[in-house]
Amino acid sequence: MRDEDIEDIWDVAIIGAGPAGSATATHLARNGHRVVLVDRGRFPRDKPCAEYLSPAAEPLLVELGVTDLVSSAQTSRLRGFRIFAPSGVVFQGDFAATRDAAGCSVYESGLAIPRLRLDAALLAGARHVGVDVREGWRLAQLYRQPNARHWILRSAEGGESISARLLIAADGLHSTVARRLGLHTPGRMRKIALVAHVRGIAGLSDYGEMHIADRRYVGLAPLESRIVGDLCNVAMVVDERRDGQHLSGRAQQYLLKTLATFPRLRGRLDHLEVVRPTLATSRLSVRARHVSGDNLLLVGDATGYYDPFTGEGIYRALRSAQLAARVADAALNTGDLSAHILAHYDRLLRDEFRGKRTIESIIQLAVRVPALTDHIARVLSQHKSMADTIVAVTGDFLPPSAVLRPGYLIRLVL
Repeated sequence: MRDEDIEDIWDVAIIGAGPAGSATATHLARNGHRVVLVDRGRFPRDKPCAEYLSPAAEPLLVELGVTDLVSSAQTSRLRGFRIFAPSGVVFQGDFAATRDAAGCSVYESGLAIPRLRLDAALLAGARHVGVDVREGWRLAQLYRQPNARHWILRSAEGGESISARLLIAADGLHSTVARRLGLHTPGRMRKIALVAHVRGIAGLSDYGEMHIADRRYVGLAPLESRIVGDLCNVAMVVDERRDGQHLSGRAQQYLLKTLATFPRLRGRLDHLEVVRPTLATSRLSVRARHVSGDNLLLVGDATGYYDPFTGEGIYRALRSAQLAARVADAALNTGDLSAHILAHYDRLLRDEFRGKRTIESIIQLAVRVPALTDHIARVLSQHKSMADTIVAVTGDFLPPSAVLRPGYLIRLVL
């Protein structure tokens, strides 16, 4: 089947309407391309996510036109992070401590926004610029005819198929598209994330918290300012091999029981109340063989996922959308959507996140070796500037080289 034989071919079809998919759709529609965006869910909807946005994500949200969301009184601003080691030693990093050449803070805060609100706002933004959004659309078939330059997508609900010159998979960590095309390989780590919204944790502040103990870690992201209330996202990551059999069918019970084992949370949970049931997701580690192909791009978590500790998920989604749209726009304008041309996106994404992946690997090693975590925490608790630097790197506004340089690493381990 030739392109000219098809009555209506979209420029771009995007599968997955989370932050990566909606952002990519918005960028491309603004540039004049005809975009259809489909998702099997219906919005607004919850997702198992730490719901923390690193400081560098805010300008990307503003660029997408969701300034009302960013400036809302319901959006929590986090000044930095406090990291609690297994021994209870704590160090604090402040975003505002990192300054530019003029002595001004590069960023003052990160954001904490429920995915229920964030995803709905980004999707509304995509609709506003003319993207055709189809909710409750489950992919049943995906194929290309011989010698054709377009993809054909069929829905499990029936109806007309979708034909598009460029397919963008933004359907997450467990991407159906990547799996069917053989692009994903499982990572070595086997982790499960348990995520809940709670009230009643004592001692919350305008800092996020990360607690590490017994090869597990949990993040606390206050979702309301202290003036408004104490709603908090609790995101715990555990080992699937060790913990999986104990939490099967009992995710919330296991989350609450395990939460009390973190040394610096004891005594803070007496009035804990779960206000949104625990959501769970497994197989957190996955790698993509490549993130582009003929008439194909992957964005967001579909490009691979390794470690949620550094909290870059939403930033990576928005930044990969930005890079994918840049490459796709140029390719669509020239009419050449070959793998050779789209491979430029692979290189951009690799250059953007390669250093961060190295840092993630170091952090995972430290989590597995409590003595190493305690030592690093003691060093950083005594050298505030070093703590500020590593928090700025995980906040996506200092390059990974700031902590990967030999001088910093030597000071950290000696």
